[in-house]
Amino acid sequence: MYNVPVAIILSIAIGLFSRTCRAETDTVKEAIDPKASEILQRADSARSPWPDFTMAADIAFEKHGQLKKEKFRVFVKDYLKSLVSYVEPVKQRGNMLLMVGDNLWYYVNNTRRPMRITPIQKLSGGASYGDITRLSWSKDYSPEPGGEQSVAVGERSFDTWFLKLKANSKSATYHTIDLYVEKGTFFPRKAVVYLQSGKKMKTMYFTEYKTMAGKKMNTRIEFIDHLSSDNMTSLTFSNVIVKTSPNRFFLKSSLSTLYGEVVY
Repeated sequence: MYNVPVAIILSIAIGLFSRTCRAETDTVKEAIDPKASEILQRADSARSPWPDFTMAADIAFEKHGQLKKEKFRVFVKDYLKSLVSYVEPVKQRGNMLLMVGDNLWYYVNNTRRPMRITPIQKLSGGASYGDITRLSWSKDYSPEPGGEQSVAVGERSFDTWFLKLKANSKSATYHTIDLYVEKGTFFPRKAVVYLQSGKKMKTMYFTEYKTMAGKKMNTRIEFIDHLSSDNMTSLTFSNVIVKTSPNRFFLKSSLSTLYGEVVY
């Protein structure tokens, strides 16, 4: 029999105990701090709580010192397909946006062929086409955790998880996004978006959450356009109806036939 010194035995025991404690601590930490992918998916649920629904969207912004307002009708299917019809102003009534997969088209009423466009192109004010046609991030971006930060939105302050989102698909509206998701609720509170060059394009504040059709969802986004003198644009959502729209609403070949069903 070998006589093992008591000091060695204690050292081994302490090492085993420390590793056990670290493992338990890591397990508890994972339970408290979800993975970046889970945070992003739950943030998506606050923007688009159902796979199929319709809603109204209103954009307001200033142009040449005058307040401009525009109205749209949004149809979402399977989370990632969307049709947006222009309601006001009258001169654009009947125009449509269709996003399916990585493809986004703009259709001008009473014409034959829709035009292919990109999500980052400007819709109105500081809002891009992708801000109204793509209400989820999980499919378009890879998230990296960035720690925890306190974020001010208006007069309120929120404890958030910070995620760095990098585009991984052609349908992504922005190249990179600094996203701040409120701890506990998983509500997006702030997003800073960047061009491919790294230049800051705009800051988005998610300022209102309301119960729609039985679920809490984001109903107002305020955009600060850093490429246009920090002008502000608001995008609000309302009149949510949870229903499944016909498949033909999401076919490029059907756009010229949909006016009577999607413009109201």
